[in-house]
Amino acid sequence: MNKEIVSTGHAISIAVLFIMGTSIFMGVPGESGNSNWIAVLLAMVLVVPLLLIYARLHILLPGKDLFDMLITVFGGVLGRIISCLYIWYTFHLGTLILRVFGEFSRSVTLTETPMIAPMACLGLLCIWIVKAGIEVLGRSSKLLLLFAIFVNLVIVTLAFSKMEYHHLLPLLDKGWKPLFNDTLGTFSFPFAEVVVFLGVFGNLSKKSSAKKVLFGGVAIAGAIIIMATLRNLLMLGPEVLSSLYFPAYVSAGRINVGDFLTRIEASSAVAFVITTFIKGSLCLYVSCIGVAKVFKLKSYRSVVLQMGLLMIYFADFVYKDIMEMYYFSYHIYKIYAFPFQVIIPLILWIFAEIVVSRGKNKQIAPQS
Repeated sequence: MNKEIVSTGHAISIAVLFIMGTSIFMGVPGESGNSNWIAVLLAMVLVVPLLLIYARLHILLPGKDLFDMLITVFGGVLGRIISCLYIWYTFHLGTLILRVFGEFSRSVTLTETPMIAPMACLGLLCIWIVKAGIEVLGRSSKLLLLFAIFVNLVIVTLAFSKMEYHHLLPLLDKGWKPLFNDTLGTFSFPFAEVVVFLGVFGNLSKKSSAKKVLFGGVAIAGAIIIMATLRNLLMLGPEVLSSLYFPAYVSAGRINVGDFLTRIEASSAVAFVITTFIKGSLCLYVSCIGVAKVFKLKSYRSVVLQMGLLMIYFADFVYKDIMEMYYFSYHIYKIYAFPFQVIIPLILWIFAEIVVSRGKNKQIAPQS
């Protein structure tokens, strides 16, 4: 079977939609009040060294994905053990994404429908596109990204008349500590989650630059998230904003152009479904790739259905209610995800430098 190849443009599209994911609809942590948009900027700066490490790994170990890197650097036994941890992380992240979609459906759109129904629909769609392959996911992402960007630009344009700019002042009124907490929360969710994209490194074309893909994805997604954060803040105010589960939907619902253009929140909901679909699909794809590499399967497609159905089932009971979901997302997740996003990749990079350096010395030694 021929290896699936993802072009630079398709890879950036996947990365942008993945980073936007559920965060653009749930919003960023609200401890810093009217300074939460600054937290997004600081989080983007904070993630830069991490992106450089990820990009360096692609240069050191070209043509290898995250699981190949772990097995190559740490050996067959330890590498597979750490790979299992990443299989869990990507699988768990996928279930959290499905649960956010389920909670949104239950609390906003499909209030009388059992939550498992919309989660199953989205999960089955993820199974279908992952079965089709990463190339299909990339082509779909490029088209869906244009729609998601268009919807967000239209909503921001129409929202100008409803914005109240006094909500920006006084700047940093709650101090630096809440801002620091929000920065760490936004760093881990969503920007540092791009570590999942290392599972696609093996599919990047030879001409593709991982640095271009990662930085392009973070820059575009970050700009859209900042734009949405400022829109929500200026339309709703920091007090109202901190009390809402899905502020993007509420702010879009307040747009009213001459009593003619109303109920535009439906468009924002469609954009939310798109980003959630791509993020969930990538998590499912990477977790299946990991299972195939750890257990030496011929193809990851043989476990897509099983992993996808488990993801749907697990999403149904991963949280007790929506309040527990938000508490985990904004308080626990940044601690839980830190080893996967920072510590293990940092150790992997250091050991990869050593392994590659030793390999080069061995090749040079006989000639000297």
